[in-house]
Amino acid sequence: MKRFINIITVCLLVAVISACDVDDFLDIKPANSNTPLSFYETEKQINEAVIAIYSHNRGINNGQWRFGEFRSDNTYYQRNEADRGGFGTEEIDEFTMNSDNGNIGGYWNGWYRGVLLTNVVLENIDNVDFLQAPDNKEFRRGEALFFRAWFYLNLARSFGDVPLVTSVATDPEGALDGEFTNRVPVREVYDLILSDAQSAIDLLPEAWPGEVGRTTKGAALMLKAKVHMTLQEYDLAIPLLREMEGLGYRILANYEQVFNPNNKNNAESVFEIQFSFNNGQASDFLSAFVPFTSRNRVLIFNNASSRAGLNQPTQDLINLYPDGDIREQVSIDYDQGVPFVGKYNYTPLAPNQQDVNWPMFRYADARLMLAECLAETGAWAQGIAIINNEIRPRTGVAAPVVATGQQDALSKIAIERRLELAFENHRWFDLVRRGEAEQVMLAHGQQLMSERTFLTPGLEYSNIRTLLAIPFVQVEQFGYTQNPGW
Repeated sequence: MKRFINIITVCLLVAVISACDVDDFLDIKPANSNTPLSFYETEKQINEAVIAIYSHNRGINNGQWRFGEFRSDNTYYQRNEADRGGFGTEEIDEFTMNSDNGNIGGYWNGWYRGVLLTNVVLENIDNVDFLQAPDNKEFRRGEALFFRAWFYLNLARSFGDVPLVTSVATDPEGALDGEFTNRVPVREVYDLILSDAQSAIDLLPEAWPGEVGRTTKGAALMLKAKVHMTLQEYDLAIPLLREMEGLGYRILANYEQVFNPNNKNNAESVFEIQFSFNNGQASDFLSAFVPFTSRNRVLIFNNASSRAGLNQPTQDLINLYPDGDIREQVSIDYDQGVPFVGKYNYTPLAPNQQDVNWPMFRYADARLMLAECLAETGAWAQGIAIINNEIRPRTGVAAPVVATGQQDALSKIAIERRLELAFENHRWFDLVRRGEAEQVMLAHGQQLMSERTFLTPGLEYSNIRTLLAIPFVQVEQFGYTQNPGW
């Protein structure tokens, strides 16, 4: 972690946190210059520290597609022979990365920086009196615990055994203690995640009257259910997903309206990552996803970068949509015959700036999670009924999904998840959870070999590793055992 928890880093993070203004949840502007010794003395300062966690989650999400979609059979890239500078990103898709790939290091550091931000709040909140809004103290604790669980879930399912850090070092020597430098068995990490998620369920409100964009009890329920599913504890996920049924969420009748920036934080949204053009926090997913050959036909204000064309829908995914499925029309657009992610294709408001949120958790995902859990525990007909009665009606596809037994139902539910949740960073983790990642990606690679002449048989898509490498720098500094296959 490049000694990321040492006192210098802590001081730098406090300086970053103190630059947040909580007056407007989305409007983060320079505020003051508190010192590490004086910062955590007021309710306002804890609020600012919590908002810094949201801000960090927003930033790290910008690259999450590399590991949730790009590694899967949902997307690949449009190769630009005139610009080969982005091969490090292309290696993610092709499974040719080495442990020194900067994308892996950035992923590791990003989640751990998030852990640090949450630990800073949790270690200081009991020292602060919340006089203006006493109930907010436990709400803020719940928010920090939710995010620590989320950050660790991504570390555990991506790297396996990892250092389990739950405190903040107060001096350089303490930053090298075992808590910060020893990998622990991944089950211990999951135990902390489950504990944090349950605490968040107990502490967070069902809704925030007059506020949008904060995490809620529903989001914490869904997060804990995802953890149980990752551990294949499907029976334990079911009551959590059932509890969400009474929290007011619903599937929108119009699929496009789920993502439309004029309909942010709608009834299907469980937790969206907030972006705001008006508050100087514009999103910019589109610039990476448009074909590099699209010039200004999509981006309007500027030409596409020579390194665009990333996260491009595969023909395999395109072919999977049933005829007339509205989700295909919403999810995939074309520029002169070249497909690109259309789910976030809303007109830019300035160069490289949109006003589009990212759907981290939504209710359609929760319902498909329940369908899978029911099927895994034997009630497969109920799982298929969720697809036919809740998911499919808005798609424009008349024919119902029919299954002949448990395994067929699980296969049909997996297909439905792929179609419904395409480009929302779920596909890779679904493949790993179902034990299908190696088989699917080897077959995907064989198909691409026949289509893309620049690929080398036996090289790309041949070493499918479900865990990422521990970053080379971390292995060199702390002597970690490297994950298998790296």
